[in-house]
Amino acid sequence: MGRRRGVWVAGVAVAGLLAVGCDDSVDEAGASTLFQLRTGECFTSAAGTSGRTVELDDVTTLPCTGVHDGEVFAVATHPAGKDDPYPGDDAVADFAAAECLQQFPGYTGSTYDDSDLEVASVRPDEDSWNDKDDRAVACVLYQKGEKLTGSRRKP
Repeated sequence: MGRRRGVWVAGVAVAGLLAVGCDDSVDEAGASTLFQLRTGECFTSAAGTSGRTVELDDVTTLPCTGVHDGEVFAVATHPAGKDDPYPGDDAVADFAAAECLQQFPGYTGSTYDDSDLEVASVRPDEDSWNDKDDRAVACVLYQKGEKLTGSRRKP
């Protein structure tokens, strides 16, 4: 119990992902209408969970009832203002890691250290920060080397 693990935080290039219809009550992250990840949404990736940065054109959203690679469990907005300069990859990654770890228990019902899941994030890069005012970070849970079936959202 209480094992310490690091959070893998990946910058994901904004390459274009068509949004899947969901109800309006979900939070979403994205630099444009082509890229939206919503809380509770599941996806599969051609890259799987190999630990490398995943390009958005590798990602396909699908219902959580089926087999999938990851599930978005939270969307957070970086506190920087619209006209603030990009704070750098490390600062955005640190914000994402802290937010994702804080949001994890509320979604899954267990602490990160006590779960069998890993955490990654989809976060803005300098281009989407500056060009599209993207400040949203999507927190993603996955199981290293394995597929997920069903949602991990607590009942």
